[in-house]
Amino acid sequence: MSILSKPSGAFPAALIYITVGTLVIVWTAISLLLYPPASDFGHFLIIGTLVSGIAVLVIGLLLGPIGRFARHAEMPPAEVTTAVATANETAAANPPAVVPNAIPQAVIPPRGNGRPAEAHITR
Repeated sequence: MSILSKPSGAFPAALIYITVGTLVIVWTAISLLLYPPASDFGHFLIIGTLVSGIAVLVIGLLLGPIGRFARHAEMPPAEVTTAVATANETAAANPPAVVPNAIPQAVIPPRGNGRPAEAHITR
């Protein structure tokens, strides 16, 4: 059924968000443990990056169910789905007639010598 062939793009987006969020959280935690910041600005940057990673991870985790709900909402009603399936089966069972080019095509030259008639001017 051609009407249902386009999948939702929420799954790849959710996968990217979850991956990026997890990587940001892991590398921020590693840098916080191995290289503790010496100033308040360093703490600000590390905590800000950690919170941003958590936010991206949460967005990715919420995007999956949102995409599933959106896919369900985008689906046509069951009546339309069965009508499309029936129409596709009918179209597949009765293909359109194809007329072959059996009639030869030829260019017929004009009568005479093939040159346009000359104009006779009388004075």
